[in-house]
Amino acid sequence: MPNRPPPFLIALTAVCTAVALAGCAAGSLGAQGAAEGGKSGALAGAVAGAVGSIFWGGNVVENMATSAVVGAATGAVVGGVAGNSQDKAIEAKRNMSEADAAILKRIGPDNFAAAKELAYCRHKTAVGKARTAYGLAPTDDWKHYALLIESIADEEMGDTAAAQKVYPLMVTLNPQTMTVDSARNEALSGILKVQKARADRGLPATCR
Repeated sequence: MPNRPPPFLIALTAVCTAVALAGCAAGSLGAQGAAEGGKSGALAGAVAGAVGSIFWGGNVVENMATSAVVGAATGAVVGGVAGNSQDKAIEAKRNMSEADAAILKRIGPDNFAAAKELAYCRHKTAVGKARTAYGLAPTDDWKHYALLIESIADEEMGDTAAAQKVYPLMVTLNPQTMTVDSARNEALSGILKVQKARADRGLPATCR
């Protein structure tokens, strides 16, 4: 008679196969983690790039398309692991895509952190981080970006009075080319870009 594997080995193989097949089954923690990771993995960089496109023009928008794909793929893989293991620390260490890292380098980590808060509708925290970024910014460009994040957050949460205090500071940085009206136009344009970035990643565009 041919040698048969021990019963315990057959049972163990069946269990391992079932676990492998159910690893990211619909509705499982792994699937939920992958879905959430895919959405959030690209969002912070997408919003940071969307705001930056006001300064940099169309190229950054094209780059963000790549960022969204890479970031979503990375986020989904690590998000799935986080769901399976119940270890949120792993999800927090999600790898940043190359495009997002390039944006962070271009605007600075403090501005990137402020943009991330704005992405998730944490407006007051975004304002606080933007003010920190402004105070630490080594260049006028980084200061302008910080002020724009602050004004977008103010306008989106309906605090127009607070935003009106930011616009003169933006004008001071660019007195030859900017007025209070054009500064506000930048902020309102930024709101539309930020909301589109959210919607493009399957999240609610607005914060209400």
